[in-house]
Amino acid sequence: MNDEEKLMAFETVNACRTLKELSEVILALVDDDGNIHGRTRRFPAINMADNCINFENLPMEVLTREFGIRQQAMMIQYYLER
Repeated sequence: MNDEEKLMAFETVNACRTLKELSEVILALVDDDGNIHGRTRRFPAINMADNCINFENLPMEVLTREFGIRQQAMMIQYYLER
């Protein structure tokens, strides 16, 4: 992913207002193998999207910090979806 694509990914994640929207963005950020890249490893995007939808019942570590995904999920959970 080049710098422009990464910036677009951050902006798209930050525009999400529901966990469902965020899970759809996660699925849009997949690589050719169906994974989403974290800071140090890759995760199956389908599992991460499912974790995102069920985020309120799971530990925060189930979402990657890459692209601000975990931060946006916490913001949605605590401020937007109440």
